[in-house]
Amino acid sequence: MKTSVDAVSGVERKITVEIPADEVNRRIEREFTEFRRMVPVRGFRKGKAPIEMVKRMFRDSVEAEVSERLVRESLTEVMKEKDLKVLSMGAVDGAKLVEGKDFVFSATVEVVPDIEAKDYKGIPVYKEKVNVADEDVSAAIERLRTPYAQFMPEEGRKARIGDLAEFGFTAAAGTETVDSNDNVSIVLSNGIPFGVEFEEKMLGVGAGDARSFEITFPADHPVPKYAGKTVAFEVKVSNVRERRLPDLDDEFARQFGDVADLDDLRVKMRQQLVAEAENRSLRAAEELLRKGLAERNVFEVPATLVKRQTVAMIRDTVERMGSQGVDLKKMNLDVDKMSERLAPSGERMVRVGLLIDAIARQETLDVPFSEIEAEMKAMAEAQGMEYAKVRETYSSEEMMDALRDRLLERKVIGFLMENAEITEGAPE
Repeated sequence: MKTSVDAVSGVERKITVEIPADEVNRRIEREFTEFRRMVPVRGFRKGKAPIEMVKRMFRDSVEAEVSERLVRESLTEVMKEKDLKVLSMGAVDGAKLVEGKDFVFSATVEVVPDIEAKDYKGIPVYKEKVNVADEDVSAAIERLRTPYAQFMPEEGRKARIGDLAEFGFTAAAGTETVDSNDNVSIVLSNGIPFGVEFEEKMLGVGAGDARSFEITFPADHPVPKYAGKTVAFEVKVSNVRERRLPDLDDEFARQFGDVADLDDLRVKMRQQLVAEAENRSLRAAEELLRKGLAERNVFEVPATLVKRQTVAMIRDTVERMGSQGVDLKKMNLDVDKMSERLAPSGERMVRVGLLIDAIARQETLDVPFSEIEAEMKAMAEAQGMEYAKVRETYSSEEMMDALRDRLLERKVIGFLMENAEITEGAPE
């Protein structure tokens, strides 16, 4: 068998195969013999029909089968021999099998390009300096108090933003009563479920007060019974409760794990904020590094990989929206437009991924199993799980390879950051 592989583009290769006539004849004869043995011919016992009759009856089927098998087997052999990482295959040209003649065909395949990364050291990167002010710490501790707030009755209180209003109401659109409830409690802060305008109408009410007002709801209002209607509300207030936060003292501080007192909570909160800010700063710097790496290495990226990456990005976006409670049916998502919008980002991600593999090869960076095992143990500790459970999650070769790839990317990015020209500056 004669073969050749020619570059059509950076990501396409043309494979040409020529199989000698004697091999073609041998394969055809073997296939006819198999047909004679397996396929019943009327008037003869299975396997006893004359071979010439079998050839007349099944020549087209046999030649099609042999042709397909020769193409498949020879391409597989060439891909393995030339170490071609094939992503997709185009049409096969030729492949016309004629007994007694050489079998010649060609196929164009899309491959993962074998690239050599360049100029990956000294990439200029801006890294934001971390600065956590006292007021940042105070604000964070204040946010800790919010879930522990209690709503307490206060005689004569008039409703303000953040208060809890207790009331009964009826709601009518024209002559139709669309809603009513004798006992409702809402916090006047986020517009749920009646909307911000409703809450504004409720400001200043006190226990025993009655109010009447109309609200025109937009067509996309999340409560269907109100959507697109002008609704007249009759409200009777039974109580207004003030939102009171817990005292900011040592007792409050001790609720948050290994904390001795309020001062200790402030110290630990500052440490946490610094760690979070440093992580954000590093992630932003790494993103600039990826951008610079891609700009310094321009090459053709396989369309198949870009499409896969774009599909994955769309899937992640849809799943995230769904987890946030977005009604995807109402969104009327245009997948084609999303794909078009995300394609440039997808292409850059694929480009950077190929470059990371190339840099790892050029710098002989690898991830031994000891590092993979250490990562799994760290994940088990962080999630409060047994190591065996995490190890079981990564028991398949596919999952283990994915974990190794993530760790290799982390190692390469760390190497690039160590060799980058980093400029630090204050937050903008």
